[in-house]
Amino acid sequence: MEGLFQMFQKKIKTSKLLALLALMGTQTFANDLFQGQSGEIISIPAAAQETSDVLTFKTSAGTKQLVSLPFVKQDVVITRHHVNVKVNWVNFGESRITIADESKVTLSKEDQARANKEAIEIKSALSNSSTEITPSFDFVAPVPGIVTSPFGKQRFVNGLPRSAHLALDLRGSVGTPIVAPLKGKVVLIGDYFYTGLTLILDHGHGLFSSYAHMSGIKVKLGDLVEQSNEIGLVGATGRVTGPHLHWTVYFDGNKVNPESLIQDGYLSSIL
Repeated sequence: MEGLFQMFQKKIKTSKLLALLALMGTQTFANDLFQGQSGEIISIPAAAQETSDVLTFKTSAGTKQLVSLPFVKQDVVITRHHVNVKVNWVNFGESRITIADESKVTLSKEDQARANKEAIEIKSALSNSSTEITPSFDFVAPVPGIVTSPFGKQRFVNGLPRSAHLALDLRGSVGTPIVAPLKGKVVLIGDYFYTGLTLILDHGHGLFSSYAHMSGIKVKLGDLVEQSNEIGLVGATGRVTGPHLHWTVYFDGNKVNPESLIQDGYLSSIL
């Protein structure tokens, strides 16, 4: 009986030691300060207990998890998942545009109600991402046009400050084909007050992309499209100053800079 009691005590001590080591590992991650730029994606050591919706990649340095950083207006330290991150402010500059139709700037009660309802609809489409699609992050540009308005610029509309431009505007004439930058599923199609004819693709594991101001859509809700498949046409619908593609990318709950994603070797550069 004494031998069994000693073995039991030894098991308890071993269990306590393992629990302490696990806790120390968690605290090490929490106390390490990672950092990255506003509106970008970084990699961090994957959590000990991974969930199916978290996107991870195996590297020579261990399993890494991709994490998005929010747009910020000053340097700030935040907690993202299980780590602390310093998000570095970036001076993206400013953009001043003039919209002739004042009703698109100062909204009537009816238009404001419509815009609010549409915002809820878009948010709902972004709330549930597939785990059956694993994004490669090997993006291609959706149109070949040059960048006319980069990500992050502080906007002034008719002289009044508005929210920052958390998307990428690409030049294109009306009717220019738009292609899927990655494989994805069509989860939203609509004609909205601000963004006009709009489409959203779910690329899986919390990665979405949105295409706004289109003149035509070439896919249906629920379609699974492959990379480089045509999904729509550049247009000038909604609140615009001219034809272009307004391309927004969402990952891990934040809008991120699409211009970074289309750089060669992007994924390997952040892992």
